[in-house]
Amino acid sequence: MNDSPPSTFQKLLSELLGTAFLVYVGAGSAAATGVIAAGSHAPFSMAELGMISFAFMLVIVGTVYAVGHISGAHINPAVTVALAATGRFPWREVPGYVAAQVAGALAGALGIFATLGADAARAAGGGVTAYAPEVGFARGTLIEAIGTFILVFVVFGVLDRRATPGWAPMAIGSIVFAIIVIVGPVTGAAINPARYAGPFLVDAAWGGAVSWDQLPAYFVGEFAGGLIGALAYTALAASRGRTKLESTTTAVGTPS
Repeated sequence: MNDSPPSTFQKLLSELLGTAFLVYVGAGSAAATGVIAAGSHAPFSMAELGMISFAFMLVIVGTVYAVGHISGAHINPAVTVALAATGRFPWREVPGYVAAQVAGALAGALGIFATLGADAARAAGGGVTAYAPEVGFARGTLIEAIGTFILVFVVFGVLDRRATPGWAPMAIGSIVFAIIVIVGPVTGAAINPARYAGPFLVDAAWGGAVSWDQLPAYFVGEFAGGLIGALAYTALAASRGRTKLESTTTAVGTPS
């Protein structure tokens, strides 16, 4: 095996594919649930929410194991920006990573439409997250911030050299499962700007009903929550002595 460091192209392709997998399987499971419900007229329940959460968990675990050693498997712009803001990732690589993540999210969303059929996918919401009007902008922003805070806090925890090795993919996938269970019924639990943007833009391009006025709530909440989560863990780790977070591009280990 070649042990040379991955090239920039390899890292960006890994982020693109990883985010595409996340959106296709995760957001796609939500759209597929809508398609099934349209035919069966079954009400949405905790059983359906649990299956969607489980789909997100499994695709995250598999993806982080698959490409974490290449790009770090950020697959989330909020994670990338949080790592850069705390000195764990070079700012010069942030634009490329975020662009690859958004491109991957768009590809994953297109895959949903190709798999389920454009009409069915659009009618089922296309995997787009949204909050009800009664939730409001401020509350929607806060809820997405809380969910992303928890996610990034856990990501930084598994970065710590003192953390139990080998469990990062399961820890990250499991916390996403848990977050979706409580946040999902209110905002859809995007907790990832790329995951939100991909299905949103594809659904809009196919004439779906999307709420442009909600877009800032998701972006502001997710980036702010991610940054606060990163700073919170950094402060907590520093309270135990000098933090030993990995100064690499990866959330699971050094790229090789």
